[in-house]
Amino acid sequence: MTILSLVKNLSLATVGALATNLVAFQQVSASPLINGDFETGDLTGWTTFTTPNGTLGEGFPNVVSFDTDNDGISSNSAQFRVGKINFVNNEYEGGGIFQNVNLSAGDLTISADIASFGGEIFNNASGGKFELLFDNVVLDTYDFLGIDANVGEFSFLSSLSNITAGLHEIRFLVTRPFLQGPTPTQYDDTPTQYIDDIVISGTATKSIPEPTLILGLLAIGAVSVSSVRKRQ
Repeated sequence: MTILSLVKNLSLATVGALATNLVAFQQVSASPLINGDFETGDLTGWTTFTTPNGTLGEGFPNVVSFDTDNDGISSNSAQFRVGKINFVNNEYEGGGIFQNVNLSAGDLTISADIASFGGEIFNNASGGKFELLFDNVVLDTYDFLGIDANVGEFSFLSSLSNITAGLHEIRFLVTRPFLQGPTPTQYDDTPTQYIDDIVISGTATKSIPEPTLILGLLAIGAVSVSSVRKRQ
């Protein structure tokens, strides 16, 4: 039995219930954010950027396997090695990633796991400062400050906002107040930074279902009920 013939044999009330469930399913399952867990193995969906005197590191950013949420299981994460190009005192420089998403009006929660891992031999005075921005407004910040060599530090960014419908920008900025060190043949003592599991949720992420699909189901149900009444 095809899906069409099955639907034709349903009552209007049943088809209406199915349509309601379909709306709920689409609202729950849909997410306008692309590649928030970097499982594509690259930065698909994201645009990289640098600050005026900043760098993401030679050969960075990329996507590598790393235990960013410190749960003992590694997964694909965006990796950076940020810092300044030219030293200017008390200036944080680096860069990051951003993505534009089309959202509905309502509540929006944004969260992400972040981490920093120290260089190979020497300790470093800055593991990196992470900032979560929404439409260029900083919503959350975490600074790893000093970090030891070959040691991982872990945290997360999170925010809750009430937004209007439309296209909005979600941006992650990672900076350090020091130069991004050169890359010697044997080792590099500039810390690396990681972002993973970027998730957006809330009523603002609920999609609007296709009206033609819902109306089509209701029309089929109406025809079905009409046919049953004529036979009776």
